[in-house]
Parts: sequence; C-alpha cells; structure tokens
Amino acid sequence: MSKNRVVHFEIGAEDPKELSEFYKKAFGWEINEWGDSGYFMVGKEEDRAEGAIFGGIMKRYEKEKTINTIEVEDLDKAIADVEASGGKVVKPKASMPLGEDTMWWCYAEDPQGNIFGLNQMVLNPKS
Repeated sequence: MSKNRVVHFEIGAEDPKELSEFYKKAFGWEINEWGDSGYFMVGKEEDRAEGAIFGGIMKRYEKEKTINTIEVEDLDKAIADVEASGGKVVKPKASMPLGEDTMWWCYAEDPQGNIFGLNQMVLNPKS
C-alpha cells in the first residue's frame, strides 16, 4: 500500500441531506447519514476494500467545495511537515472512534488556499 495517498473525499454542502439526494439520483451512490450527525457517508461499510476511496457529504466548513483526505503514518509529523512547507492547520487535530480503530484527523490549508484533510488510523488497544 502506498504511503500518503488520498483515501477519503468530502463534499461541502449548504444542506447535506438535500445534496445527498442529488448524488443518489445522479450517480446511484449509496449514501446514509452517520447516526444523527448530519454527516452523510458515501458507500456501504461492507463494501470498503483496502485501497478504495470513499467519501462523505457534510455541512460546508468555510468556503471549500471538496476536501481530499490524505492518510499518513504519523499525523503529528505530517502536521509539522505541512507547516514547515508553508501550509497551516485550519481545524485542529481531533479524534473519532471507528470500531476497533480511532481516526486522528485535522484539516490543513496549502499555501494557495486549498483545504485538505490529514488522518492517521490507530488500532485501539484491547482491554
């Protein structure tokens, strides 16, 4: 598996539920709200093969239209590398439990104003 590859996209929307209906009708995408979060996952969990790119439709964060997320081995190092290269973090590091894993993520901005996500998957220790 290649390192630092795009693994996820997010489409910003004024009304995520309404926009989800558009993508369902236009492309036949399977889209379901994640709990009652207002975040709509594109694709079924059981269809997620290693190497596949999946996505979500969410309330627009600021002015971005689409966010591509890059999976990294070490999120703290990736953040430092982005900052050292002239980019900046625009939504701080946070975590999200995903079954047996925890996803650590943030949003960053490149020097020309493009927003992108960074994430690191961490296996939760067994109790």
